Amino acid sequence: MDRYKNRPLVLRRAQAVRIFLLAMWSFAAAVLEPGFGAQAKENPDLQRVYRQMEAAGKNFRTFTAKISEKKYTAILKEFGATETGEFYLARAKDGSTMMRRDISSPGRIILTIKGGVATVYQPAIKQAQVANLGKNKDKAEFLALGIGQPPAELQKTFDISYQGAESVAGAPCSILVLKPKDARTAAFYSSITMWVKKASGIPIQYKLQEPNNDYLLVTFSNEKLNTNVPESKFEQNLGGVEIQRLQ
Repeated sequence: MDRYKNRPLVLRRAQAVRIFLLAMWSFAAAVLEPGFGAQAKENPDLQRVYRQMEAAGKNFRTFTAKISEKKYTAILKEFGATETGEFYLARAKDGSTMMRRDISSPGRIILTIKGGVATVYQPAIKQAQVANLGKNKDKAEFLALGIGQPPAELQKTFDISYQGAESVAGAPCSILVLKPKDARTAAFYSSITMWVKKASGIPIQYKLQEPNNDYLLVTFSNEKLNTNVPESKFEQNLGGVEIQRLQ
C-alpha cells in the first residue's frame, strides 16, 4: 500500500487525469450507439425527478458553481486530498458542450471542452493532455450529467433507478443511480450516483464508482443558472506547453 502514498502527487494526478479523459472519451463514443432497448416502465418517483430535470433544461444556457472533489481509494480505505475550484458549463451556438473545470487547490489543473476537444492542462509541470471526442462531441458531459440535459438522453446510455432522498449541504435531493449500458464505459465507471436538487432539478453531487471500488465524489455549491459566461472561458493558451494526445 505504501507505493500509493509515496507516489508524488503530481504523478498521481497525471494518472488520474489520463483515466478520466479515457473514460470521458469512452462515454462520448458510447452515446447513441445502436442496440439500446426501450426503457422499462418507470416508477412514479423516478418520473417525478425526470419532470423536474426536464423543467430545468427547457431554457438552459449556462451553469456555474464552486466544485469540490475527493477520491476514495478502496485499498487504503481513505480519501485523498480534497480538490476545490470552479466549474462552468455552457452550450455553444451549434448545441455542443463547452465546459471548464478549474481546480485551484491543492494545485492547479484545468480541464476545458470546446469544439469536441477535451484539454487538461497542469501548469506546475507545463504539460497538457488532449483528447478528440469525435462525432459525439455534443455528448461530452461526463462531469455534468443531467445539467440541462433531457433525461431521455441519459436513458440512451444508462439504466437509471431511483434510490430515495437525501440532503446535500442542507439541500433536499433525489438520488438516482446510473449504470452504463456500454461495456467500454462500465470498464471505467461501474455506476454513477447522482443527487438531484429538488428545488432546481439540477444535480449537485456525483459519485463516480470504479469497478475496483475506488470512487470520485464531486460536489457543487453556490450553483447559478443562465449567467453570462464568455466563450473565452472555455479556451486555454498552451504556448510553450508539452502536449500529449490521447487516441
